[in-house]
This record gives sequence, structure tokens and C-alpha cells, in this order.
Amino acid sequence: MNVNCINVQSNISSWCIHLNCELCGKPIRGKGFRIMIMGAILTVCSECAKYGTPIYSQSKSRRRMGYVTPPPKTKSSRSRLMDEDVEIVEDYAERIRAAREALGWTKEILAERVKEKVSVIRRIESGAMIPPISLARKLESVLRIKLLEPTIHITPPKQSYKNFELTLGDIAEIKFKKRAKK
Repeated sequence: MNVNCINVQSNISSWCIHLNCELCGKPIRGKGFRIMIMGAILTVCSECAKYGTPIYSQSKSRRRMGYVTPPPKTKSSRSRLMDEDVEIVEDYAERIRAAREALGWTKEILAERVKEKVSVIRRIESGAMIPPISLARKLESVLRIKLLEPTIHITPPKQSYKNFELTLGDIAEIKFKKRAKK
């Protein structure tokens, strides 16, 4: 388990990093080693470093320091789709099409009423596109149907295992045992 912690002693803040070997799970004492095993880059202890090919990083003096532009601040699509703990019903496409046809509207009329493109309405009705929450609310009010339902959050029961963490070494060991049987 990789853990970052802050030690505060006599008004001095310092970072300490506790790393565990990603192969065997033991705490890494001293400097960790970066190796490659089967295409995966791992940070391992000195004992497990012999199982892979070492990865050498460039020295800090040779790295070019450049200006890094921060990423643009936009809402993620996940927050847009999961806004206010509601989600779109699974049969949204059938509900929208049936309500539109019951009102006798064409796709063009519906698009005009909700101020969207006809291609967006066509893709939503075909099921190729899930409408954003804002558009689903517009469709609900215009078509007088229910498209949003509250999200049910289920919390998994806590595991009774204490200090047990599966490492890549455990998986590799199982894989090696299977190879030995063949």
C-alpha cells in the first residue's frame, strides 16, 4: 500500500513516503527499484529487483523544464450524467419516441420545442446517445414523461481482513503454479 503522510515536528513539515513492494508486499527500506515485468513497470524492493529488467530514468539535469499549461476547467461527463443523484432510465429511447408519436409530433417539432438539433433527437430515439440530465429534464417537461429516477447507492460490506493486500507477486505466484502443473 502506498501511503503519503505528513510528519509535523517542532513547526517543521516534511513528507515521508512509505512504499511497499508491488511484487512481494514488504515495506521498501531505502531506495526502491523500478523494473519491468511482462510489460508492467513496478516499484520493488532490493530482493525482488532481480526478477525484472531495470528501468533507468533520465537524470534531473538532462530533463527540459518547460511551461506546462493547466488543463481547461470543465465539468466532467460523469458529473454531467450523474447530476443530483439521478440517472436516466434504461428504456429512455422507447419512452421518448412513444410520447412524441402520441402527441403527433415529428422529430423536427420535438427538436424545436427543446431547442436541440434534429440529429440529437434522432440519436437519442435510436438509443445511440444518452441524453444529458439537462436535456432529459427538458424532454420530461415537454413530453410529460418520466426519464429520470433517483440513484440507489449500495455500500459494500466492510471486509474483515486486516492488513491483507493482494500484490502482483501473489497473482504471479498463482500463475507460476498453474504453469508448473501443465
